[in-house]
Amino acid sequence: MSQEVKYGFISDAHDDPYTAVRATSLFTGLGIDKLILNGDIDLAALSSILKQTAQSGLETFVQPGSHEQISQYTTILDKFIQKYDNFHDTTVKQKFEMEGHHLIFAPGSDSVCGGEFMLGDMLPTARYFDMIIDSESGAKRAVVPMRNCVKYLKVLNQGAKSDGIFQYFNMQDLYRLVTEPKKTILISHIPRKFNMPNAVDRAEFGVASESFNLGKSFVPKGSIFKLKNARNLVAQGVPIEIKNENVGSECLAQFIHERGITKAVNGHIHEASHRAHDVRCNNVPENQFTNELFWNSGCMDKGHCGILTVRGEEVSYQNIDLNDYK
Repeated sequence: MSQEVKYGFISDAHDDPYTAVRATSLFTGLGIDKLILNGDIDLAALSSILKQTAQSGLETFVQPGSHEQISQYTTILDKFIQKYDNFHDTTVKQKFEMEGHHLIFAPGSDSVCGGEFMLGDMLPTARYFDMIIDSESGAKRAVVPMRNCVKYLKVLNQGAKSDGIFQYFNMQDLYRLVTEPKKTILISHIPRKFNMPNAVDRAEFGVASESFNLGKSFVPKGSIFKLKNARNLVAQGVPIEIKNENVGSECLAQFIHERGITKAVNGHIHEASHRAHDVRCNNVPENQFTNELFWNSGCMDKGHCGILTVRGEEVSYQNIDLNDYK
């Protein structure tokens, strides 16, 4: 029988860096074997956590979500990776074979909020320049691989302006990594698409139903707002529609289905924090071993994190609320 391995999960630590640091300390006391930072970790929190785990030697996997910017994120992570051997950058390596199970990471997000790590199936895996080209019919966007200097110069000569860079990860590259589906645990910041109201991808948010000015800023139609902010703006008469729907990734759902993966952990959807179910969206209880689990390990801004215990091809989860450990 395979030995049990306990993974601590932290994601979506936007507001208070100290909360994520507290979670890491608590995990140590609860006996985790490894730590997974699954995206949208505030830079101050990320630096503090890496400093903690560098000193303890705790094996730590670090993955970007929808907010991380390449320069700042890689500068912090590379500083620790070059000095310590207990850190893994999942933008560099996506598969880790453990005793009795495999971890496969899908870095980035299909919907970024200022972030520069993207996940999808529209572009080859590469780093790109994001360009804006002004024309008589209006501004157009173009993406140019950073390794293609000739094309970059050609687009610049057309009067284009650089609007930043981004790293794209194509889902197709993950297909070959799944060699034993029953042993595989997929770890992504974003969830796969489901169609049930209790699913890990169910979100409530606001969408601009038409363009408008907010102070000195222009807000284009289709812009997304957090629920609290959206409700405040609606009360002021701003044209925002409140939505409650499943927003998971279609291409991630297709990948999971086609490769026969039955265990996955995500973050990203704050409203779905600590939800857990099987592929049919039937509830899966805590601390019960199963071979089918889709689990939102918790939004750190709510004080939520979690522990995944792996025993061979089975897993169980424990939801942790830091408010219970004051």
